Amino acid sequence: MWNTAQQDSMETHTTMLQMVVNDSNTTGVSPVDENYFRWNFAFSVILAAVLSISAFLAVVGNSMVLTVIIRHRGMRTRTNLFLVNLAVADLLVGAAVEPFTITTLIEGRWVFGSTTGTFCKINGWLNCFCLVASIHTLMYISIHKYVSITKPLGNHFKLRQILGMMAAAWVWAAVSSTITVTGLSSVRYKNGTSQCGPEYPSGLKSYIFHIIIQVTNIFIPLIILTFCYTRMFREIRAHSKRLQENSTLEQDIILAQQKRVTITLFIVLACFIICALPYHLYATYTTISINKKFSPYINPVAYSFLYLNSACNPIIYAFRSPAFREGYKEILCQTPTYILSDVEARCAAAYYQVRDL
Repeated sequence: MWNTAQQDSMETHTTMLQMVVNDSNTTGVSPVDENYFRWNFAFSVILAAVLSISAFLAVVGNSMVLTVIIRHRGMRTRTNLFLVNLAVADLLVGAAVEPFTITTLIEGRWVFGSTTGTFCKINGWLNCFCLVASIHTLMYISIHKYVSITKPLGNHFKLRQILGMMAAAWVWAAVSSTITVTGLSSVRYKNGTSQCGPEYPSGLKSYIFHIIIQVTNIFIPLIILTFCYTRMFREIRAHSKRLQENSTLEQDIILAQQKRVTITLFIVLACFIICALPYHLYATYTTISINKKFSPYINPVAYSFLYLNSACNPIIYAFRSPAFREGYKEILCQTPTYILSDVEARCAAAYYQVRDL
């Protein structure tokens, strides 16, 4: 009789365990490792709060950047067209990427269906898409400014060429993201992460895939960026020395404007590198590590730094560009004003100064 009761109890526990396993197979979440994982409460709350503020600033700030450029004809310069690319990518991060991460941090697990399902793949695709679009846009900006400054009398990029480079950034971002989701590396939610991403490389094909992504989306753009900005600052310094001997007011204003724009874009680049560095170190470490065992706190911190960059650019423009600053005031205070681009504003100032003389 005891044996019968014991056997019934064991069968009941076995049945309950089987139900849990079946439920986990349905949702794609492991009941032990993933479904019940929790970060430290204070860590989750603080990081979720920071990312919530970042997402709000990214959506509002980049929406204002796009509004200023669209509303005012004088702001539709070639450089600002590239900034449209950056603003759209950052807006996507704040509106469509960060909410997934914030929810995962609070819940301690992936709650958007299966850990290998549609929403997970969309999340992994968008993470890669926005990052690649941003860094390739920065690369094309550096090429554009390099040609403008080092060859001031030459034929600069025409509008269709600028639009072509903008499109190229999005196309390559889409290709890289699609390969990540459907190609050599599958996307899933991994225990101890705050978002979906590609599997850690383990075989030859996956290592080749990661190397291709790292080279085309990190090393090559950084080499081009370093070369272009180094040459730009050298040319500006040499040109400044030449103007000290023989300069006009108009030349001084044009040089000052080019220098200011270049420094602003360099600050945008520096901010991107600082914010993206923890992520790239994390990605490199997970690629070369043998045992693939990491602290569950590394991934959320690395990605959070990456997401914070999306809120930085509108703030940089506000401090560095009088035109953007006036455009923000017009939107926030509802005071209709005519916004000139930085170049037009300085040329107008030079004209009136010369006329008054």
